[in-house]
Amino acid sequence: MSLPRTVSELIDAFGGPTEFSKIIEKNPSTASEMKRTGSIRVPYWPAIVAAAAAHGIKGVTLESLALMHIDEKASS
Repeated sequence: MSLPRTVSELIDAFGGPTEFSKIIEKNPSTASEMKRTGSIRVPYWPAIVAAAAAHGIKGVTLESLALMHIDEKASS
């Protein structure tokens, strides 16, 4: 799999909203909404970076998360 470049691709890399919801310790509906809006609140980022490393998902850093959000806003 290529490096996730959007919030949607990132969530899919974890196996979709249900699996991603376990990482952020929220309901799957919250993860689905994050995917739909292309936005993940900053307090979740450290857990996502750690989980990506544990799952072997390459290229997920605090910087790459910030870039995903900048790119999402620019394309809106």
